[in-house]
Amino acid sequence: MGAATKLKSLINGRGIRYTFIADKTGIPVDAISRTLSGKRRLTADEMFSICDATGIDPNDLRGTKTRPAP
Repeated sequence: MGAATKLKSLINGRGIRYTFIADKTGIPVDAISRTLSGKRRLTADEMFSICDATGIDPNDLRGTKTRPAP
């Protein structure tokens, strides 16, 4: 699961609207929607701005790496 997918899940789980994020970050709503739906690449700057606006810890977006079984 990528960072944008995890971010979308956390945002939706908290009931945060994209318009709220757009107002707080200055990122257009359509760009937020396309990014979180996987149609547009999430930049690091946008990720940190969205996390700051929503109170989401960026560390929560880190992937967990699994090792293959021996």
